[in-house]
Amino acid sequence: MTQPRLRIVGGKKLSGGRISIAGSSNQVTKCIIASMLTDEPVMIKGAPDVDERKIVEGLYRYLGGQVTTHESDTIEVCAKTMDRWAISEEICRKNRISILCAGPLLQRFGKVSFYGALGGDKIGRRPVNFHIEGLAMMGAQVEQDGNQYHLSVDDKGLRGAHIKLPFPSVMTTENLLIAASMARGRTIIENAAIEPEIFELCMMLQKMGADITQTPNRTFIIEGVKKLNGCELRCMFDRNQVVSFAVAALATGGDVLIENVTHGPVYSFLNFIQRMGAEFTVNSKGLYVKAPMGRPLKGVHIEVEVHPGFMTDWQQPFMVLFTQAEGVSILHETVFEERLGYTSFLNNMGANIHVTSKCLGESPCRFRNHNFVHSAIIQGPTKLRARDFELPTDIRAGKCLVVAGLVAEGITHLTNIHEVTRKYDNLVPKLQAMGGDIVELPGTTP
Repeated sequence: MTQPRLRIVGGKKLSGGRISIAGSSNQVTKCIIASMLTDEPVMIKGAPDVDERKIVEGLYRYLGGQVTTHESDTIEVCAKTMDRWAISEEICRKNRISILCAGPLLQRFGKVSFYGALGGDKIGRRPVNFHIEGLAMMGAQVEQDGNQYHLSVDDKGLRGAHIKLPFPSVMTTENLLIAASMARGRTIIENAAIEPEIFELCMMLQKMGADITQTPNRTFIIEGVKKLNGCELRCMFDRNQVVSFAVAALATGGDVLIENVTHGPVYSFLNFIQRMGAEFTVNSKGLYVKAPMGRPLKGVHIEVEVHPGFMTDWQQPFMVLFTQAEGVSILHETVFEERLGYTSFLNNMGANIHVTSKCLGESPCRFRNHNFVHSAIIQGPTKLRARDFELPTDIRAGKCLVVAGLVAEGITHLTNIHEVTRKYDNLVPKLQAMGGDIVELPGTTP
């Protein structure tokens, strides 16, 4: 049996639609893991119905926890029955989030084992050393056996530590926040990531009884507590989905109302589309974006940075927008060193994108003077032509090609579509509601 595929008839303006956005997939998975710190039930509302959530629910059950689905977007998790501390290589390869179990499992069992070849998008080096070094500073004894890590603590458990991250890594920050919530004494995390989803995690931990303070200079201070309780929470909207659907409308010269979206989490995105000449309104209905009438968008220079800057997960669909903008656009990726490989697909469709290892930006870049292709020069506008592709193993690059198919002249077929369904719920119906000519074709039996 062949895999299902997407069939996209491009060249049609996406206009007049209104869609709703699911809860954040980046948030819900971390909240499921954080619930392992208590024996009491945790209720999570607004949980997106995406493959990544199901993978983490599978991990939770594998460790012995209970997951109950009350509605499609409401789950209850309880870790009281957990009885495993070793995570198999098969599960670790499905998703990188396995490493976030380290703190809760060390708290429960005094030991944890997992594999370092963690799954996830192939977008550059994503080593575990930041996580391991932070946990080691908190008192974890680390042994490595090939690709497997064994961590353990004495009968006093993890202890507070002063940790300065070499880079504001999102997952490392989340990992240390979770681990420090029940560690003995005070933990200070400097140069931490401060994404909105991280504050949602902090608020969840605070509801459970954690003591977390954030200072203005990317620093978290956590006073460890002896016990955490259950809680109820609702996921924030998925800001990566918001940007992807908004860009799909703008790239086709159209408009869309994205319901119940607030301004803050997409502030920097709106700043750049405004510079390009697009219009937007944020009110009680949500976010409305509209392409300019009778003229193309204008090229811009974007620096991809950690929050509150322009997100690395936004640049892929934006690359399609650049191809339709008038003049030269420049993109400088400073977060991941291997995230521009997908541009070859767009060039194959007729885009004019040149990539380089030079730093084309003003921001300090850790890739300067290294041979990493992390900057792009885009000349537009160019007509895109439909092509057939197997989606790459980068969710955002996959959505980029979906947007490109909507813009391109002709019919595009995309396979390996689970690379977008991992984080995009009801992708096809939402694009259809926006006016897109897109269908999912089932696999066939030879």
